[in-house]
Order: sequence, then C-alpha cells, then structure tokens
Amino acid sequence: MNCSRRRSLHPLIPLLAAFAVLVVLHGWATPLFEAPDEVWHYAYVRWLAEGHGLPSMKDNASGANQEVAQPPLYYAVAALLSAPFPDDDLQTLFWHNPHFGYQAPGTTPDNKNMLIHTPREGFPGRGAVLAVRIARFASLLFGLVTVCAAWGMGYEAFGNRRAALLTAALVGFHPQFVFMSSVVSNDSATAALSTATLWATARFLRRGITPHRAALVGALAGLAALTKTSALLLLPLTGLSLLWQGWRQTQEQPAPPRGMRRYRDTWRAALAFGLTALLVGGGWYLRNLFLYGDPLGMSHHVNTLWGRPAPVSLLALVPEFPLLWRSFWGAYGWGHVWWPDWIYVALTLLTVGALLHGLYRMLRSPRPASAVPSRRSRAIYLLCTFWLMGVFAALLHWMRQVEAPHGRLLFPAIGAWAVLIAAGLQGSSRAPRRYQKLLLTLLVTLTVLAPGARILATFAPPKLFSPTMSSTPQLRYDDEALLLSAALVKTERLAPGDDFAVRACWQAARPMTRDYTVFVQLLGPENGIITSRRTYPGLGRFPTSLWPVGRAFCDVYELTLPSQVNTPLRALLEIGLFDAATGERLPATAGGVPVAPPIVASVVLAPKEVHAPKPEYPLAADFGEAIILRGYDRGPTVQAGQPLTVTLYWEAASAINEPLIAFVHLWEPGAATAYAQHDSEPRDGWFPTPLWQPGDIVPDTHVLAVPATLPPGDYHLWAGLYRAADGTRLPASEDEAPLPNALVPLGSVRVRAGG
Repeated sequence: MNCSRRRSLHPLIPLLAAFAVLVVLHGWATPLFEAPDEVWHYAYVRWLAEGHGLPSMKDNASGANQEVAQPPLYYAVAALLSAPFPDDDLQTLFWHNPHFGYQAPGTTPDNKNMLIHTPREGFPGRGAVLAVRIARFASLLFGLVTVCAAWGMGYEAFGNRRAALLTAALVGFHPQFVFMSSVVSNDSATAALSTATLWATARFLRRGITPHRAALVGALAGLAALTKTSALLLLPLTGLSLLWQGWRQTQEQPAPPRGMRRYRDTWRAALAFGLTALLVGGGWYLRNLFLYGDPLGMSHHVNTLWGRPAPVSLLALVPEFPLLWRSFWGAYGWGHVWWPDWIYVALTLLTVGALLHGLYRMLRSPRPASAVPSRRSRAIYLLCTFWLMGVFAALLHWMRQVEAPHGRLLFPAIGAWAVLIAAGLQGSSRAPRRYQKLLLTLLVTLTVLAPGARILATFAPPKLFSPTMSSTPQLRYDDEALLLSAALVKTERLAPGDDFAVRACWQAARPMTRDYTVFVQLLGPENGIITSRRTYPGLGRFPTSLWPVGRAFCDVYELTLPSQVNTPLRALLEIGLFDAATGERLPATAGGVPVAPPIVASVVLAPKEVHAPKPEYPLAADFGEAIILRGYDRGPTVQAGQPLTVTLYWEAASAINEPLIAFVHLWEPGAATAYAQHDSEPRDGWFPTPLWQPGDIVPDTHVLAVPATLPPGDYHLWAGLYRAADGTRLPASEDEAPLPNALVPLGSVRVRAGG
C-alpha cells in the first residue's frame, strides 16, 4: 500500500473508533435479550457453538423459532467467538415480565422489558451474561465492515476523501444501525456484506471489469446470501451491472474484435462471477431444497405468530408505515422505545431534501471536461438507487405476508442510502454544507444520547431513596408492603377519553419472597371498575421480591378513561397488590384499621362539553342563586310494590360550598308522612354538590320503593333539596314565585293495584 493510499484511509480511523465506542455503550445499556428477536438469534448461535450443526426447520430443538430459516454465516461467526464461554446458567436469565407488551407510548418507559433484569447482568458479567455479550461482539465486527465499505463506496462514487468520509459517517452515526450493531442480530452481517458487494461493484463500474474483480463481487454476493435470503437480490443487480460494464468497455476499445470474440472478456468475468457466487453461497439453498423442498425457507419463516393468514394489499400496509419509519431511524428495545416524533420528522425532511438535491445533481447536464467522471458517478448512483428500491420493494412484499414493519430490514441498503444522501449534501453553494452539518449534528447527538436518554431510561430499575423516619404509610398491605403516598399527578377534572397518571411511592415492610402485581383502578357507582392497570412494580422492572427493606421508590402509572363514561361523577382511586397466580389480594390497613377497598384518592369525571338537558318534563325551578332544576323524567304509572324511577336534571349556576341532599317524595298534602321517598346526595353520593362547578348538568336518578299496600289512585311527586348538616330545606321558586314548603311539584303518577 502506497503513501497516498494510507493517507486516504487515515480519516476513517477516528470514525471507526467512535463507532466502536458508541456500539459498546449501546450494548452496555441494552439489557440481555431486550432487542428484536435477540433471544432467538442467540439460541441459533449457541446451537452451533455446542456442536449440534445447522438447526432443523422440522422442529424447534434449537429454540431459535423462525430464525432457523436464516442462513448461517452470522451465527457461525458469533458461535466461534462465544463458544469458549460457557452459558450453563442461561435459563436463569429468563425471568419473564408477565406484563410485557403493554401498549404505552414509545417515549414512556412502561413495561418495555420482556424480562426482569438484575444486577448480575452488570458489564461484562459472568457465565451466560458474558457469553451473550461476546456473541454481540460479532455484530460490532460486521458493523465496522459496513462503515469501511460505505467509505469505499463513497470514495468510488465521488472520488475524494471528504465525500467518502461523509458517506461512512452517515452509516457510522445512524442511530438504529449503531443499536443493531450492539446486539445479537444478523442485520449487521447482511448490511456489511451487501455494502461490501456494492463497493466491489462500484469499483469495476469506475475502474473496469476483470475476471478477478468479477470473482470478488461473486464471492461477496455469495457471502451476503449466507446472511439473509433478501441478499439474493444482489445477484441479478450486480450481474446486470457486470454485463453492462463489460459492454461499455467493449464499446470503448479503439478496435474491438468482431463477432462474439469482442465479448470474450465480459463472458469470462460473468462466468467467474456466477461460479464464485454459486460455490460460496449456493450450498445453504441446495441443502434446504433437498431437505425441505423449499430453498429459501420462506414457508417456515412465514409460519410464525406474526404471519398473516393471507397476503394483504399494499394499501393495507399504510397504517404500519409510521412504525417502519420510526424503526428505520431509531426504535430501541423490541422496537417500541422511540424518540419524540418531531425528531423523526426533522430527520426525514433533511434526508428527503438531500435525496432530491442529489437527484438534481445527477440529472444535470455535465460540462464536457467532466463528462467521463460524471458518467461513472452516475452509474454508481443508479446502482445505489436500484438497490435501495429493490430492498424496499422486497420489504413491502415481505410485509404483505408477515407483520414486520421493521426499518432494520432496509439495512442491506444502508450503504447505498448513504451514498445517495451524501450526493445531495454536496455542491458549490453553502446550503448543502449547512444541511450536511445539521444532519450530522442531529445524528451524532441522537446516537450519543441514546444509551442514557432512551435505553437506560427505559430499562433501568426505579431510583431508590431513603424515606424520612417521620413519614406515615398511607396503607399497609399485610405487613409486607407499604404505600407511602399515592395521588393523581394532575388533580383537575378528567373527561371521557382523557389520559391521566397516578404517582405512588412504595417501600418493603419486610423481605418478600413472592412477586405481587400492582393494580390501580378507578371505581364508580356500585364499585364498578371504570378503568384499571395491572403491572409489576417499577412499571415491570422491579418485582416485589427485589425490594430492599428501608429503601423506597416511586412509580407513575398511566391510565386512560374510556370514551363512554356516565358522567359527571366522583370516581375513587383504588391501589392494591395481589398474587397473580392465585388472584388473592393482600389485605390493606390504615392505622391498624382494615380498609376495603383500599381507596387512596378521588377525582371528578365530567364531560368537556356540557349540552343542555332534554328532560321529558322541562322545568325551571330555582334554589337560591346556586342550583336550577331543569326538569325530570318519570313513568306515568307504577304498580304497587314495584320501584318508581325518577331522574332529576340539576344545573349548577354557581359554586356550592356545602353538601346538599336531594329528595323525591310520593306524598299528598295532609298526609303525615310520604308514601314513598328517596333521599341521597346527588347521583347516590357519587357527585356531591361541593364538587359542582357552574354550568354542570347533573342527571340524578332516584328509585322510590312504592309499598305493595298502597291503594290504587293518583299520587303527587315532589322534589327538593336540604342541607346535610341540619336538614333545613333550600327555598325553591318558580318564575320568581316561592314554592310552598320548598317543594317542587313533579306532577302526579297513577299507582295501579299490585299483582
């Protein structure tokens, strides 16, 4: 290697070092098996490392599930690295979180962990922990190859080190690619060998085709096909590129031979390419054909929990595009840990702008002096474009069969993508350079921040603190757990469909051997559950058996109200613990007194928009300046011995500072007592008057038990309000005329003889 070549490689060294450090940080922050399919990828690795040979698609003895259909190259490399490290304690790592998969927003660290993780997973770890981390190192190696190959593609496409370094940086600081290079996954291997194949293809497009160069491309394409089936698309693309370049070389010869002899070198190169690719990569597919009658193994890979019963249309895939879009840029964990949406929008706008500018530069007519270099650059540009489009089309075809909106499946084209973006970030004006700095700054910032701000923030257990000696627990659960405090994060009214949060702080009263589940729920009339959550403490990350005595922590539980709730009402917040295996609740006490249900707070549920009531019998009875009775509903008749239902419609005209009791009486003037009556706080106490706000409309149902001995006839109904403190009635008026005895007449109802 000459001096100029060494100088051309020099700028790449710091980038590779930075990439390696970032990958290690991501791997350190990501708990074991908290990455897409890592648990099954590693099972494949260990199957090979233990000397079992290639796993069979006829059974799941390897535990690799659908991954057994994957070509073996990545797994063989990872097995070679991790084989010396025993993992006999592997099964002890599989402490499953029963609430994994809870659909919290991607920026909310709520039950994103498939497994429960303990301090034994500290970096680098021992036993199985160390073995998995060593296997992850294979992804780092392939990631480094990808960055180098991207640099080579950029150098061939643009002919200068600055553009080559930009191309490599777009790969090396790509947030999702760095993450996938830190976990056990064959995506990094496919990206590496696909990008290396494109680099070798770009070399002969720029420098000419020879049998040796064609054989190199064939070998790389064959190796790529041994990482993922989708890499087989490289064979027709690079093969056609080879034939096209051979034809061009023949046309550029000053005196080409006549007849087929003129294409002799092209056919030799094509033969070298095809034979090398077949020898290197064909064995796996021939094996599958002989053993299963399916060279690609697609039937097995589609037959998973994510497989669709039948292929869907492209239009049906549109709702999955947002997840595909996020997971291309940066979706951590199992793909459900995200950045805020504005970050993805910014990245998309910057890259789409760069792609359009690059397309304009490639289509622009070149000056004669630069015609030949520009023509070759265009050929590489077209190579990258066709490869990116082909990979995307293949992904869409795959998504039609399997629910797989995973942006990482586009990584075979990440080098081509970087070349196309780099082409648009260059130019003589200042704008491209500004966009270049802005895009690189954003990518570097996200990649540097991700281990702490996204991954650790999502998977780390809650922070512990020492409670004050004077703090009195709000509730004690069977002398095992203490609820130090609990309250809604926002105490204002909630409307149907609203999201809300509850903050609760816990402490162990003594060491616990069982793992209890927390339940948080809102109760309504008759203690009916309005909405509820179930989770392990620590939002899935801190089971009760791990709680240290004397240390406390706080959780924030996110809940959502149903869109249909019979409002307004005061809902009660209940928090408790139960054993999910038996369903048994831990009994709660407060100050030594049993509390059932364990209510810790209340909240008002009221609609955002209040509509005027439409009662069957309208009224406008005033109770001072605070309350108006707008009308009522009731049946015209009732059978003696049967209940009579009357619904009053109250309107709050101003704030009410005292509890009032509403009543409905079946009574005739002169009678000593009411024949039937119902007295209660509005809504049977579920929406007392001190909670009313001006404008509230309160439907208030009263059920009167009509005596079976009541003689048939017409009886009058009356309604009113009285103070809970002393029983005095609130004066009532209608059309500014006082009503006798502060009673609002509700008409008469006919009582029929009992059956």
